[in-house]
Amino acid sequence: MQIINIIFWNTNKKNLVNCLQEMLIENNVDLLILAEYPYSINELCHNTNTQSCLQYKPLPQNIGCKRIYGLINNKYNAELLQEQSPYRFVKISKPYYSYELIVAMVHAPSKLWAEASTQKTGIANILNDLIVQEHQNCCEYTMAIGDFNASPFEETCIGASAMHAIPFPDAVKKEGRRVQRKIYKQFYNPTWKFFGNRTAPYTTYYCDRSGQETNFYWYALDQVVVRPSLIKAFDRESLRIITKTKRHRLLNEDNIPNKINYSDHLPLFCRLNEEMM
Repeated sequence: MQIINIIFWNTNKKNLVNCLQEMLIENNVDLLILAEYPYSINELCHNTNTQSCLQYKPLPQNIGCKRIYGLINNKYNAELLQEQSPYRFVKISKPYYSYELIVAMVHAPSKLWAEASTQKTGIANILNDLIVQEHQNCCEYTMAIGDFNASPFEETCIGASAMHAIPFPDAVKKEGRRVQRKIYKQFYNPTWKFFGNRTAPYTTYYCDRSGQETNFYWYALDQVVVRPSLIKAFDRESLRIITKTKRHRLLNEDNIPNKINYSDHLPLFCRLNEEMM
């Protein structure tokens, strides 16, 4: 079976080269997407290539986005479509395969600096740009992945004029959903599955707001969503949170992210089946 293994991780400005190298190799990763990684992506690429049989190249980039970087397996072609401060759009293809995949890599504004309405507007702007690229490239295979800085049930994610990401695959229509005489395209959001977890980690981000009226403890800020045409290709069972590599444990003794030695976020892993595209 031909598959694309993908990891997204907000590294919280930590130098995690050794951990990332192990993660790439152990999970046979084809596409690595990093947010808040201020270190040399070229160095990470070179070191990984010299220590494994996997061969990577940095994702194409200009200077419009300094919040997202990544590596991709050499067997794929990667074309930069568009980038702004909170996102980078890349079109991925593979020789001898007919599909083209648009990956929208997102690092939306934080709740620390943007109120909910501002976050919603920001996501709506990203989606408007993405729809233009979908039309220009005649591509219906699109996924968005990254740190949305909002929970799946917030308007930023589920609202029709924002991400419009629905947790039920049967409810996601290829033509979109009509609201007030306008058709809004939809995504399927499998990230909701984590809310049913019985053991930690429940999601990728932990924040104890003790003393506040509302305290969720665990937040699913890191998400992956796919267009209707990709639902069959998306391996829902593969979607998981990475907690360790051979030599690195990303959780502390309380089973929450070890933000001292690693990141306050945990990596998100998912897989696409190329034969279903």
